[in-house]
Parts: sequence; C-alpha cells; structure tokens
Amino acid sequence: MNVVRITPPANAAKPPAIAVSNLSAERRLVECVFERCGAVIAEACAASSVPPEFLGALVANESNGYGDATRFEPAVYRHLLAVAQGQSPLYGSINVTELDDEISELLPPNDATLHARYLTPAFAANHSARLRSLADEALRELATSWGYTQIMGYHMVGQPGTVRQLLEPRFHFRMAIRLLSAFAVDYQLDPALEFGELFRCWNTGRPYGRTFDPDYVVKGLQRMEIYRQLSRIRPAAR
Repeated sequence: MNVVRITPPANAAKPPAIAVSNLSAERRLVECVFERCGAVIAEACAASSVPPEFLGALVANESNGYGDATRFEPAVYRHLLAVAQGQSPLYGSINVTELDDEISELLPPNDATLHARYLTPAFAANHSARLRSLADEALRELATSWGYTQIMGYHMVGQPGTVRQLLEPRFHFRMAIRLLSAFAVDYQLDPALEFGELFRCWNTGRPYGRTFDPDYVVKGLQRMEIYRQLSRIRPAAR
C-alpha cells in the first residue's frame, strides 16, 4: 500500500471556532449516544489510539445514535452491479490516487471521492467473481451504509463476518476502528490528535476533502468535547 502524506494548502482556511447554536439539543444528542453505546465504544477504543470521545462524536454525526440506521446508495449499487456483470469501471470516473489535497478541496461535496477510495479497479478484479455469485438483495446490502457510524456494506467483501453484523455494536465499532486506523496509516495522521482530518477522512475519504455538511467537522469537534465532559462525570452504561 502506498503511503501518502497530505499537507494542507498554504492558503487553507482554519476551521471556524466552535459555536454552539443550541447547546441543550447538542448535549441531549451526545448524552443519547453515551447512554446507548458508551461502554462498547470504550471497549473498542481500549486497544486503539482513537479516543472514545472521537468515536462517540462520529456516531452523533453519522446516525444520531441509532444503531439500526441504514442508508441505501443507488450509485454504489449500480457500480457493484456493473462489477458483478464483468465490467471494471472507475467509481464515478474518479481515480482517487491521482488527486492531491488542493484538487480534492475543489471537488463538489458528495460521496464520490469516499467510495472511489475503496471501489477501485483492484476491488473489481479481486471480487468480481464473488459479486457475480450474489443475489440482488445481497448486492443491495453491500450498497447500504449500516449502523452507528454508517459503515458501507462493501467493506465486508472478503472479510470474515456478514454485512448485517455491522448492526451488532461490538462488531461495528471494531470495524470502525479498523477503517480509522487505515486512514491514519495511509495519510500519516495521529488518531489521538488530528481529529478534524479524521472526521474529513470518514466523510470524504481524504483529510482535506469537502464535507457535504460544511459544519460536519465543527459539529464533530463540539460533540467530542461534550462527550469528554460526560465521560468525566458519569460512567458509561453497561
């Protein structure tokens, strides 16, 4: 795997200061996450450099704390179907390995660069036979994001376990840590410090990609602080 060191553009704007428009609503949201899955988050982070407050904030950003949340991605489904039919297209005509940080900031905010990171020609070559053997319902599961942090089903191709195990909290958060660790290695990020970059990686596939919600990172950092405060004053429910 090639390791790419990404540095922010010289003229990159600093993230805006964290502003709380509705602190009580934000606190209720993070409390909900903490109560529902604080213990399993702490367990998943115990052997990782990723702090629990980051994973808790990621849950708040992605699913509002609902472990059974799902979202079907039609464009991903069409791509997987094409691969199953023997084609090997680039996802969305994007070769993510050829993008640099400045170009990625200019791209429109959408999911294309995120999925292009994974749905590569190599993915097609390695897994086309497997995809060809799947029923349509199974392909649709692979094209769906699942659970607390909205992990795409296609991450389970070639991995032990099933797509629907992503709805099981312990399995889900272990997979989330694995994906975050891959971002940290690929982009030489410190998962204990470079939280803004990790939020962008999760949402866009790159440390300086444009998020669909322009406040995605700010909200994540804000929610991290609330989660950190909660963890100091109360134990996570088990």
